[in-house]
Amino acid sequence: MEGLVVLVQRFQEQIKEFQVFSQKVAKVAKLFSSPPYVKVGTAPKEVVYEDGKVRLLHYKPTANEPYPVPLLIVYALINKPYILDLQPERSVIRHLLNEGFDVYLIDWGTPTDSDKYLTMDDYVNWYISDMVDYIRAKHDIDSISLMGYCMGGVLSAMYTALHPQKVRNFITMAAGLDLGDDPGLLKQWARKEFFDVDKLVDTVGNVPADFINFGYQLLDPVGNMYSKYAGFADKVDNEKFVKMFFRMEKWVSDGIPVAGEVYREYIKELYQNNKLIRNELRLGGKKVDLGNITMPVLSIIGQYDHLVPPQTSRTFNDHISSKDKDRIIFPTGHIGLSVSSATHAKMWPQVTNWLKERSKDEHVQKATVKPTEHKVVKKRSKPKAAKKASKTKTIKTTAKSKTTQNTSKPKPVKKASKPKKKAIRK
Repeated sequence: MEGLVVLVQRFQEQIKEFQVFSQKVAKVAKLFSSPPYVKVGTAPKEVVYEDGKVRLLHYKPTANEPYPVPLLIVYALINKPYILDLQPERSVIRHLLNEGFDVYLIDWGTPTDSDKYLTMDDYVNWYISDMVDYIRAKHDIDSISLMGYCMGGVLSAMYTALHPQKVRNFITMAAGLDLGDDPGLLKQWARKEFFDVDKLVDTVGNVPADFINFGYQLLDPVGNMYSKYAGFADKVDNEKFVKMFFRMEKWVSDGIPVAGEVYREYIKELYQNNKLIRNELRLGGKKVDLGNITMPVLSIIGQYDHLVPPQTSRTFNDHISSKDKDRIIFPTGHIGLSVSSATHAKMWPQVTNWLKERSKDEHVQKATVKPTEHKVVKKRSKPKAAKKASKTKTIKTTAKSKTTQNTSKPKPVKKASKPKKKAIRK
C-alpha cells in the first residue's frame, strides 16, 4: 500500500513538472513569435563627422571636466558597435563616460557595392586617420587615446604603428594580432588549401553578413543552436534575462557585409601569411613596423575567447617597443568582455584606472600647430575598379595622395570633401 502511495505522489509531481514545462514552452513560443521591443545603444551621442557611410560619434560627457585626453574606439568591420552600449547596466561606453572620459566611436555604416574595392589602407590611412585628426583638432592636442576591439584592434594597431606620434595611449581588446600559431577553427578554415578567398570575393563582391555569421555559429554549434535556447527556456520567467537575451539576439542578427577587397586582404595578409606580427605588412607603400609603437599599451584578452584565441593576442606586447605595457586576461569570452556582469564589476574598473593614470594633464601635449591645421582634406586617385576581379586577383589602390589645409573651424557635422576622381564612394 505504501508503495502505491509513493508511486501516486511521484506521478503527481511529474504531472506538475510537465505542466510547468508546458507553460514555459508556450511562453517561449509566444516570445519568439512576438519578441519584446528592446532598446540598444542608448547613451546620448551626436554625429560630429561624416565621410560617406562612415560616421564619427561623440558621446555626451557626464563629467564636468573630462580627462583632457579623449578616447577613440575603433570597432570591427563586422556587426554593429552598439555591443559596447547594449544596455545601460552593462555598457562599456557609459562606464567610460561615468569614469570621466571624453569618448568617440567610429560607426562604419553598411558597405554597398560601391565600397567593395576599399582596402585596409583605405580604412587605416583614410577613415581612421581622418577621425583621429578631427579629434586632435577639436581638442587642440597632438595625440589621443585609441582603443580597438576585435578586427578594430588590428586596424588600430596598423594605424598606431604608422602614426605613433598621434596616439597617446593604445588599448587592444580581443584583437587577433599574431595569427601564426592560432589554434582556432577560423584560422584552420582560412588556410590556403581549404579556402579560396579570391574565388569568393570575385564572385560575391562584398562578403555577406550571413556567410560570416554562419561561420561564427559553427564554431560552437551546440552552444549557439541548442544550449542557449534551452537556457532561455529555463529562465524565461526572469524579465531582465529575457530582455538581455533579445538584445543579444538583435545584435547577432544585425550583421553587416564586409567590403570585399579588405576581406581578401585580411585573409591573405594576416590569416594566411601573418604579415603584421612579422613586420612584413605594407599599407600605402609604407611598412607597418610594430617597433614604432612606443606609447603605453594595454592588451585586454578573454581567457575563453573562441573567436580570437588568447594566443593570438598575448604575444603582441613582445613585438612592440613600449616600456609601459600591460595585459589583462579575464575569464570570459569574446563578447563577454563587453556585456558580462563580471567584466563590468571587476575588469573595466582595472581598465579605466590604467587609462586614468595616463590621461592626466601632465601627459597632455598641446598641438604644435593651430588646431584647424590638423584637419586635412585628402584626395586619392581612382582605384583600379575598371579591372574586373576575374582578371586580377588583388585590386590595389594607387598610393598617391594630396593634402590641403582647411582653415575653417570644425563644424558639428563635417562631411569630408570628395575626390575629383572617385569610384568607390558615393
